Amino acid sequence: MLYKVVFNKMRVTARTLFPVFWASLLVILSVGFIYASDADFAYLIKKKGAPAKELIEKPTLYRETELNGLPCTASDFEFLLDRPRSSIALAGKMHKSLDKYTIDSRKPGELHIDDQGNLVGDMELVINRPGKRMYYITGYWKLVLGMKLEGRMALVVDYKEVADGNGRALDAKARGYMMVDNSVAGEAFKVLAFMFPGKVDARINRFATAVEKVVVAVHDDPEGVCKRLEGAQHVPPEEAREFRARFGARKAG
Repeated sequence: MLYKVVFNKMRVTARTLFPVFWASLLVILSVGFIYASDADFAYLIKKKGAPAKELIEKPTLYRETELNGLPCTASDFEFLLDRPRSSIALAGKMHKSLDKYTIDSRKPGELHIDDQGNLVGDMELVINRPGKRMYYITGYWKLVLGMKLEGRMALVVDYKEVADGNGRALDAKARGYMMVDNSVAGEAFKVLAFMFPGKVDARINRFATAVEKVVVAVHDDPEGVCKRLEGAQHVPPEEAREFRARFGARKAG
């Protein structure tokens, strides 16, 4: 398998049930390897205030995901990151469990994500520089029994090119600091706490598989990718044209 997935520091309490979507979305929108510096977190806290400070210093759930040896350059990876509507549409075609997700751009640097009302949130790009992205996310996850968990997340994405036997590849790591803003108690919480770890792992694995398929498809079949996007719903026509301009003339593999 092309990727390695690593999970760290999981504590299942009433405060740890932050939307699995965000732990998973970190794999679709990015991944990385250079740890965020104190200055990065200081900038986030300055921008978002006390809620971000609490989130970074006392996260109720931490997730770490790695994708290593991806067959793409940092430049191509950034191209995909910077066009999330097209990338997630392509991911939906690669992995059918993701075809219900939609992303809308509210304004530059801010996105709204919706999975038919079940997973909904707003994501702001806080740091954007070569090799790194940092996002601040607020949203909710509609669970069983009609329960809705609201929360926030800081998503840190780092990536770098590495040498491999065929030339250059990409190693990436994504880290999510998550906090639930509402609590679930009683018997309902016992059910959710029992279900939560397996659901997190399964969803992240699906997203990791989708990311792998998207990157490999762009590498192995660039013309096929362009055709898929040109006929896809929710893909802006200008982005489909940008994909063709960048990848359409490339040879497969």
